[in-house]
Amino acid sequence: MSQPGQSGPWVRGEPRGLLDRRLLIVSGKGGVGRTTVAAALAVLAARRGKRVLLAQTKSKDRLGAVLGVRKSFAEIQPVADNLWAVNMTPEAALREYGIMVLRSAFIYKQVFERDVVRAFLRAVPGLLDYSMLGKAWYHTTEMHGGRPRYDLVILDGPATGHALTLLRVPKVILDTVPEGPLTGPARDCRQLLTDPLRCRAVLVTLAEDLPVTETLQLAKGLHELGIALGPVAVNRLYPPRFSTGMSAIGLDELSATASSDAVLGPVLAAARLQRQRAQLNDSHVARLRAELPEPQLHLPYLFRSVFERQALEELADRLEGQLDGIGAI
Repeated sequence: MSQPGQSGPWVRGEPRGLLDRRLLIVSGKGGVGRTTVAAALAVLAARRGKRVLLAQTKSKDRLGAVLGVRKSFAEIQPVADNLWAVNMTPEAALREYGIMVLRSAFIYKQVFERDVVRAFLRAVPGLLDYSMLGKAWYHTTEMHGGRPRYDLVILDGPATGHALTLLRVPKVILDTVPEGPLTGPARDCRQLLTDPLRCRAVLVTLAEDLPVTETLQLAKGLHELGIALGPVAVNRLYPPRFSTGMSAIGLDELSATASSDAVLGPVLAAARLQRQRAQLNDSHVARLRAELPEPQLHLPYLFRSVFERQALEELADRLEGQLDGIGAI
């Protein structure tokens, strides 16, 4: 049986596609829909028979609503067939990670739960947050019945700057901390993060100026850390409403003659606004494709008053066809 950090028979060979990795890191600018995309990927992987853990990092309590269940996710909870989820907090993750490293709850309590040690840990930049990354890494190594407990861990990571800080910590530990209990897991975690056969980062963005700019910065930062990119998920795209001919010619001609009409005027104004919004989307998508030549996943803007499980299933449907079209990554 393989030990944590070593490659077992379930990871050997070239993966067929994105969902064949052990860890997916989903990140992007705040407000672009990272949790939605991460959950849709988790639902899709679970549909395909993979045992999936969706792990959030200290996020707002939206998982229950998005996944369509009424549960607290402070600890790992089953959601559906092949799908589990958890909303990690630094304190709880540090306890689990510390017990895993020290291999004793008693020793952990004697060491980490002393006031002096707690104050020290709070003063170390990034260490508490790193415990969540360490917990996610640990779940990629867990075994149950001779096979991985989870085939895939999807880390719904924090926003851009925070994500880069979080993912940088294993290297910082290896560069600065003397060999000891922290360095072994940090080394294994670093090896996982930088192995493109086992780990990929999925960047989520909107087809807007600031999110695209931040996505390009995030991609550069991940490249410097040695973390391979998967597809870029462009979220909330306005769907095309008109054929090319109608959009380019017919709408303008109709607007010139009927824009003052009490009934048609407002409809045409809305149509022009819709076309302009779609054209703006297209320009940002083109910029992203030119400056970051990675495969793209396009997800539509779902006009729903409440985003629930049915909408999540619809996004998973959209992802399925596109991922199959991309093939091996």
